[in-house]
Amino acid sequence: MDLGPLGHARVTSLLGQGGQGYVFEVRRETGEPLALKWYKPESATTEQYQEMQQLVEIGSPHQRFLWPLSMARVPTQPSFGYVMHLRDPRFLELSFLLLNADRDGNPLDVSFASIIQLCRQLSYSFLRLHARGLCYRDISFGNVFFDPANGDVLICDNDNVGIDNGTGRVLGTPYFMAPEVVRDTTYRTLPNTDTDRHSLAVLLFYSLFLGHPLEGARTDSGMRDAHWLMTHFGTDPLFCMHPERTDNRPAEIVQKYWGIYPQFLRDLFVQAFVDGLDRPGARVTEGQWIKAMDRLRDGLMTCPSCGTTNFWTPEERGLTCWHDQTPLQPSYLMQVGRRTLVVGPQAEIRTDHLTSGVDRPTVLAKVRQHPTEPGRWGLHNASDFSWPVSYPGQELVLEPGRTIELVADARIQIKNATVHVRRP
Repeated sequence: MDLGPLGHARVTSLLGQGGQGYVFEVRRETGEPLALKWYKPESATTEQYQEMQQLVEIGSPHQRFLWPLSMARVPTQPSFGYVMHLRDPRFLELSFLLLNADRDGNPLDVSFASIIQLCRQLSYSFLRLHARGLCYRDISFGNVFFDPANGDVLICDNDNVGIDNGTGRVLGTPYFMAPEVVRDTTYRTLPNTDTDRHSLAVLLFYSLFLGHPLEGARTDSGMRDAHWLMTHFGTDPLFCMHPERTDNRPAEIVQKYWGIYPQFLRDLFVQAFVDGLDRPGARVTEGQWIKAMDRLRDGLMTCPSCGTTNFWTPEERGLTCWHDQTPLQPSYLMQVGRRTLVVGPQAEIRTDHLTSGVDRPTVLAKVRQHPTEPGRWGLHNASDFSWPVSYPGQELVLEPGRTIELVADARIQIKNATVHVRRP
């Protein structure tokens, strides 16, 4: 098999197949394993080849996309394919998150922190894609994989990707398509960045609330046929948590999680699925989602009574644990620029606190609780450089690997950022 600039490869095994073609594992002459998508003859059109060749030439917008590396041909075959990196088996289809089980049926234990990471990585990846003038056109469960242990993401089936407002060869997947695409029976409304943003918001809602944003009591009636799909996802969609209309309230689990997450996140989903349903330009951008996920991560607060993760924000006073109703109040907050972190066992200061827009932040500092006095907290220097620290009435330097106690009005200099410790 000829891989062009990548040399030659031989097929070693069949990994799977779908409507368009087959996926094989191949091995290059160098010994490197790759995945090959080989199109069935009816799918191997000139248009398909040209689009795939264009994606190869454009190059991957981010390493999370299992992007076409090179076209693949066999001299005696009229069809063609492309090669990409193999998907690590630790990654599961996103649908397993709803099932709460892995491929073997074992229960999943996915933390809130991992869910937040998943949503942040999805948002950042599509931000990079759209910045290239591309749109994915088919954001859905089947195309996103995640690592349950940490929320890392991979995005596959990138032969769906096209130029923004390009061809209508791929319109999307039912339930994820934007309403303007669903209701246009002339097929003239083409996928673009705005339709991708609707699909991304659906995927994020599924990940955070374990249900579809447009499904509820109103969609439970009637046969799920083409008319039902057109009505509830095209011509007359209704957000299940609409702030004024209650006739499409969702399953209890969705409403439970809706109450767990803070108001600022709920407001974004109202923007996405109330304002944004009919006004594509009003949809939530990837940058807004990234900032929201950062804010969620900064507000993680562990209940001292039962250990359940909650979300603290300065705007919502009187927070109680959603599991056992214990009143929650952080001992300290850490202010880093415009961001506010709750001091607790899950708190970390990362490189994205120092510089906004960092994709894969590294941990610089970890919060540690005193082993015998739970009201006392320390900040551990997990970096490889020293920090000047200003205590009330005292100046010192915190070396790498050392921990300092957090007290009100302490100021810690980490590179160009000042960490100000204060009471809530």
